[in-house]
Amino acid sequence: MSTAPGPSTAPRFSWNRLIVFLLAPFALAYFLDFCWYELRVHAPNLGAATGSVHRIRLLAIPNKGNKTTFELDQVHPEEDLPCSHSLFPQGGSRPCWYVVRHANDPISI
Repeated sequence: MSTAPGPSTAPRFSWNRLIVFLLAPFALAYFLDFCWYELRVHAPNLGAATGSVHRIRLLAIPNKGNKTTFELDQVHPEEDLPCSHSLFPQGGSRPCWYVVRHANDPISI
């Protein structure tokens, strides 16, 4: 009788399976978000696909001594930023939830 081990039946670790397992949900979410966005672009009665966020432009001007002065933009004090009503960036615009969150950030000069 031989005591040599036979072929192992334990599952082997695979990096390819791990990568597919981790990336597949993100790819599916992006695909569904894209489809819903495009559907709203071509059928506006389902809701607006794009929007805009109004903001006041605040300039951050660096000074000596590592200090910063904040001033309103005198040339264009207000602006409307285009955005898409989606989870991911679609149609060349950032998502509205991201634009709303960063609308009050000062603009560095």
